[in-house]
Amino acid sequence: MNRPESLPSSAVIRHHHEALLLRLNAHSSHYRDPVSAVAWDSLRFDAPWLPESLLSLYGLPEFDALSVEERIRLSQAEFVAFCELGLWLEALFIERLGRNRLAEMYRDPAAYRYQLHEMREEIGHSLMFLELQRRAQIPFMSSARDRPRLASAFARFAPEGSAAFWATILVGENIPDRLNRRIFADKELPAAVLAITQIHMREEARHMAFARATIQERSRRLSAWQKRLLSPLLRRVIHQFLHTCFFPSANVYAAAGLAEPVLLARRVRHNPHRRRLMDECAAPSRDFLRSQGFSL
Repeated sequence: MNRPESLPSSAVIRHHHEALLLRLNAHSSHYRDPVSAVAWDSLRFDAPWLPESLLSLYGLPEFDALSVEERIRLSQAEFVAFCELGLWLEALFIERLGRNRLAEMYRDPAAYRYQLHEMREEIGHSLMFLELQRRAQIPFMSSARDRPRLASAFARFAPEGSAAFWATILVGENIPDRLNRRIFADKELPAAVLAITQIHMREEARHMAFARATIQERSRRLSAWQKRLLSPLLRRVIHQFLHTCFFPSANVYAAAGLAEPVLLARRVRHNPHRRRLMDECAAPSRDFLRSQGFSL
């Protein structure tokens, strides 16, 4: 019998992919409804919901001029806006996972089972984010047209088995995960905020593992010129996503009750601290995609 190292590289990749699916399915089986897992009564309105260093205005004179109450309101509006971004991402993924499932069921039952687990988790996250929004009494601060168009197009229309599709998914999950890690590290935040963050981190870790494995498998099938062709598109996807994730719209500052929200939205785009944070959170995604041969 052939030893694993003597198998063709495609067979080895497939073997690892199937083993990963088995592990992910096993881990996903222990499901708990996120809405019921959050202690919503701990969501205090007299306390910040984000560390100060993660607020978009942090590092600017405008931040120093804010009162304690204004900083608290800004942290709450920005956390809800961050979860609103998550809600948009979940909706894109749910829409895509819901397509052509019958063919997948017969082609790859293990992958189909995992994707059903994943859809259940994404729906649970969406309900959790909507419950946060309801309790915060902050309406939607953005619309679909405010979201990155190229990332939306890739997530909705790129071939599902393609490296481009899964690279878009990875970017949309990994960059917010880096922010979630920083949020969760601050144990002074309300228990509800920490629970929302922890639930999202724990379950998205499985999704990112699946995305990385799929990108590794699919990118090996691409020629050098195909990767060169995709690279500028992926750079644009990352750029658009970072912009929508790290630079709140004027509506967020208005929801926090701050004066001159349009001016603040312009100022934050040139905030050196915010741009450093953005680069740090984007680095793992960029490094991984570069390791797969993409020029980013």
